[in-house]
Amino acid sequence: MDERPAGMTAMTREDEGLGRLIRIRGARQHNLKNIDLDLPKDSLIVVTGVSGSGKSTLAFDVLHAEGCRRYLDAFLPASRFAFGAPWRQERPDVDVIEGLSPTVAIQHRRLPADPRSTVGTVTEISDFLRILYARLGTVTCPACRVPIRAHTIPEMVQEVQRLPEKSRLLVLAPLAPVTAADLGKTLVRLRREGFARVRFEGWVHLLAPLPTLPRRSTYDLQVVVDRLVVTRDAARRLADSLELAAQLGRGTAGVAVLDGGEVYFSQNRVCGRCGWEAPEPTPQLFSHFHPEGACPSCQGLGYGQKAKPARGKSSAEEAPHWEGEPCGSCKGSRLNQRALSVLLDGCSFGEAGALDLPAFRRWMENLSVEPAKEAVASGPRREILRRVDALLDLGLDYLHIGRGAGTLSSGEAQRLRLAQQLNTPLSGVLYLLDEPSVGLHARDRERLLRTLFRFRDAGNTVLLVEHDLEVLRWADHVVDLGPGGGTEGGRVLYSGPPEGIVRCEGSLTGRYAGGAKKLGFERVSSWAAQGHGVLRLTGAKGRNLKNLSVAFPLGRLTCVTGVSGSGKTSLVRDTLYPAVRNRLHRGNMPELPYNGLEGWEDLQGVFRIDQAPIGTTPRSTPGTYTGVFDLLRNLFGNLPEAKARGYRAERFSFNTKGGRCEACQGEGRQRIDMVLLPDVFVTCPACGGSRYEEATLEIRFKGYSIADVLHMTVAQALEVFQNLPAIRNRLQILSDVGLHYLQLGQPGNTLSGGEAQRVRLARELGCRVKGQTLYILDEPTRGLHIHDVEKLLWILRRLVQQGHTVIVVEHHVPFIGCADHVIDLGPEGGPEGGRVVAEGPPRVLAEKGGSHTARALARFFRTL
Repeated sequence: MDERPAGMTAMTREDEGLGRLIRIRGARQHNLKNIDLDLPKDSLIVVTGVSGSGKSTLAFDVLHAEGCRRYLDAFLPASRFAFGAPWRQERPDVDVIEGLSPTVAIQHRRLPADPRSTVGTVTEISDFLRILYARLGTVTCPACRVPIRAHTIPEMVQEVQRLPEKSRLLVLAPLAPVTAADLGKTLVRLRREGFARVRFEGWVHLLAPLPTLPRRSTYDLQVVVDRLVVTRDAARRLADSLELAAQLGRGTAGVAVLDGGEVYFSQNRVCGRCGWEAPEPTPQLFSHFHPEGACPSCQGLGYGQKAKPARGKSSAEEAPHWEGEPCGSCKGSRLNQRALSVLLDGCSFGEAGALDLPAFRRWMENLSVEPAKEAVASGPRREILRRVDALLDLGLDYLHIGRGAGTLSSGEAQRLRLAQQLNTPLSGVLYLLDEPSVGLHARDRERLLRTLFRFRDAGNTVLLVEHDLEVLRWADHVVDLGPGGGTEGGRVLYSGPPEGIVRCEGSLTGRYAGGAKKLGFERVSSWAAQGHGVLRLTGAKGRNLKNLSVAFPLGRLTCVTGVSGSGKTSLVRDTLYPAVRNRLHRGNMPELPYNGLEGWEDLQGVFRIDQAPIGTTPRSTPGTYTGVFDLLRNLFGNLPEAKARGYRAERFSFNTKGGRCEACQGEGRQRIDMVLLPDVFVTCPACGGSRYEEATLEIRFKGYSIADVLHMTVAQALEVFQNLPAIRNRLQILSDVGLHYLQLGQPGNTLSGGEAQRVRLARELGCRVKGQTLYILDEPTRGLHIHDVEKLLWILRRLVQQGHTVIVVEHHVPFIGCADHVIDLGPEGGPEGGRVVAEGPPRVLAEKGGSHTARALARFFRTL
């Protein structure tokens, strides 16, 4: 077992105490087999096991669900009378849970769908920054680029007296523009009022006799109110002169130093040069959500009209997230010119939002603030720095606060939520995290673990659903579920300290952790994948890409690697994929800039399979998405009893009227509006969750109704329909990609990102593809136990053997070690990334070293 990094101490068994346990007795939720389990409090717990073994069920459907139910019962004890009996959240199927703390779940979910959401708004950094700009910002004129602020007469005097001793200066009163017709009257009036000089276009003219000025349509005149020399004794005279100048100049007074510059003061936030009236800074002025601050051209989006990429023939191909070209008016800052004219320590709000987090932190920490205003700045600055430090601790240093939240991966989004919890520290809480290491390079794992140990050391219990064996080794307590997935899982194979799992018979996790079983590297690498040329992309320079030229071998499995923010997504998803797609299908999908693309003529198709949900409602299921449910409905519609009753295939759809339960409209659940709290879903009392009316359920195949089929796992359905080739083939592909444990009718919005991606992959594998095809996948190992990673690897290898090309964006080191070719980007994230730091077969990279990925591969190969 690897040693822990410094500062990560394990909890001893004596620390637990008899009363410091969460006791679970008789848990039968989903596939859990009446398990009993004791979990130590105030410790870092890892729940692991093969896919579908019941990890998420235990963590989220038992512990978190019961925690939420108890909270609602305590918070709204009288709500059953206000809302009726159905309001209550359903109790998990468990006999007893003792010692349960309040729960906080941090799962893989997309951030707010609003395209205006940014890293800054999600983390509240922008909220505190808006306060600083409103209270301390210096307004400047957008045209003249000179500072504007409301000055009192004493402040004006104080500013002027900072000039060098004996400086000779003029005190000026700028007048409103005078027309040519009124020029003479104005000059006469000024002389009558006792003024001796005026200044025009930098020249001083005497008023006796009246001067002859150059012909102009309008005249911007400045009255010379006084001429004086800067001394300590001149303060009273200077104050009187500035006050008179401000009266004549409608609140504006100027000071011109002879043989020097000039400066203007205003009592009314008006530019003394052009008369532009500056707004009174308010926090709303710096919000791109608010009409007062949003750029009028892009409405606060930061980009122009959003392009709508052409859809491919396969609905599984999701268009990449694209924000279009930066708005020409605000240059992507999302704010209008009034907001951008306010500077804080010389930096506009938009410029601050474009700094990567380390640079932003340095700027904020060194912010120059007047001593009198330090009390105003200290609170917001402290909150900002705390939030930035939390993001840095989680390896998100390459982000900037102006980055759109929709551009973040699910792993980045989860770490953003984790950072939010760090900003509101609690004690005595059970934190439940779903694979926090997803999307994190091996280099950054230690920083994540340090953050999790901070949660634990603050008096909390941290429970991770995790597959990463390195994370498992640093845990205080490990729970391994299995031995298989679906109906074959749900049992506790091991519960105890991490070093003991290697001695647990029957545990695949223990066998991999102890080295008794390894990813099938040697067998896989012995398959000599025959290359068929290269796909060459040249001059890629979108976002942080540094004019890259990259060659992707055709007919091989290639991994694109690198630390978070190194440019992998920009290169593969937003440059390569749309470039190939547009050429093959004559589309107009937005693409990041590049110079050229060669080798695409050898391809006949391209598919990008990401981790987006297969549906946002319970109506989309693995069965409907892969098309196997259409075959099942046709089967039931052709049964003799169905024909005798006049039932057609449509009768067996829960998405259309006729055979579904109309009480829940085929969803199997009913939503209870909780008004001020999140909605609660309860099983439909009319159909009991079956989705169908009783008459439809009377039609049976081998004794199973259509509802029974929807509740079957893929493995169970394979046994029932093994003699029906069309149905069996679709089910077999789902099983091959490691989804044998999924129910055919499981709501699509409950699938993890990794499961959704494998459902998409199964759908594509079920289609007949002609010619060589390019498959692009984004972290397909997410949510997979290393045993299931091996299954996925064999599926992708099968595609390569058939002559197809597979490009995978991946962090999983054992998977990368099994690839044919690796393209490693870096060396770091953000501005320090965007370069190819290493490429070639994984063993070659490991031998050469030099990059973070190469060093991780070297450690991996040493264990083989």
